Amino acid sequence: MIGEIVISGIAMIISALAFVNSFSFPGGTSDGVPGAGFFPQVLCVVIFVLNILVIIKAIQKLRKTENQRKPFTNEQKQGLIKIAIVIVATIVMIVLWGTIHFVVICAVYLCIIGVVLRLDLKKYIPGAVVASIAIYFIFQNLLNVMLNN
Repeated sequence: MIGEIVISGIAMIISALAFVNSFSFPGGTSDGVPGAGFFPQVLCVVIFVLNILVIIKAIQKLRKTENQRKPFTNEQKQGLIKIAIVIVATIVMIVLWGTIHFVVICAVYLCIIGVVLRLDLKKYIPGAVVASIAIYFIFQNLLNVMLNN
């Protein structure tokens, strides 16, 4: 329940930042066609509102179960550590986003997630590299979304 509140708070901050950033996109046309920022703005508002609802629901659950708290098990502690590592890796990826080629940073990010989740790296690393290249190709060539080179 606390985790729901924390993750929803983080999602609200990210959606608010994305909402503000979307104002830098080209505006709409004179005949009323919305610009490139319209869809991201609507999506950010929906995400923000849904996270408010998740927080309200979590607080209600928290109040009902306040007297029934149990200490974390080792498995739950390991899960929290994994979540923290993935969050830190995501933040590092976002910070390094314009400085390192997309395929490299995406492949490294996916490999870190594979290590955290203790996947078979002999199979996972080639898949992460191929997935990174595929994502880059799809966005660059099919969707015309320019990723850093």
